[in-house]
Amino acid sequence: MSVKYQQILNDLAIMSKHLQRAAQNREELLNAAAEMIKAHGIHVPLQMIIDYAGVGRATFYRNFADRKHLIYALLQQSIENLETRAKYYGQFENGLFLLIYSHIDNLPHLSALKEYWRVLDSNEAQLQELIQQHQQIIQPLIDQAIAAKVCRPDLTFEDYRSIISILTASFRGHTEQEQIRLAKRAIELLLTGIQVSHEARYG
Repeated sequence: MSVKYQQILNDLAIMSKHLQRAAQNREELLNAAAEMIKAHGIHVPLQMIIDYAGVGRATFYRNFADRKHLIYALLQQSIENLETRAKYYGQFENGLFLLIYSHIDNLPHLSALKEYWRVLDSNEAQLQELIQQHQQIIQPLIDQAIAAKVCRPDLTFEDYRSIISILTASFRGHTEQEQIRLAKRAIELLLTGIQVSHEARYG
């Protein structure tokens, strides 16, 4: 092997390590941001996120120009995670309901997501694109549930988003156990309704 060829391999190895480290830094910043926003709210100081991630301030700004870019990155990450889960639940005719139930184990993240959406301008093209991605992920589950006649035929993506908004209200519970209890009760009321059936009333 020539010296020149060996140098090329060495340079490629160094570049690969830099890229891996850069990707790791970005992931650590996103994870830190999610944790700090859950704990301190959407306006948590960026320096607190940087310190929690254990990276330098320059590293943060190499990845995100400002808070808004960070929030968009968090939303994109959440959309990608949701897509993975939706693909799994898509193999079941009641996959929509299974996905909704799965949100119970993800309440703090769900509540943070609501905050992300709230602070962004709903007219921005980038946000509209994310909403379209969200719908493209959820709509097949809705269509599948309707086709299987396991849900009402007029259910829409907006209805799904309303359900998620109601679930985030469960975050008002003081403990994790209380939040889960409230979320389970909310889903029970949403999916079964509050009306007593004719059979139950008149036996």
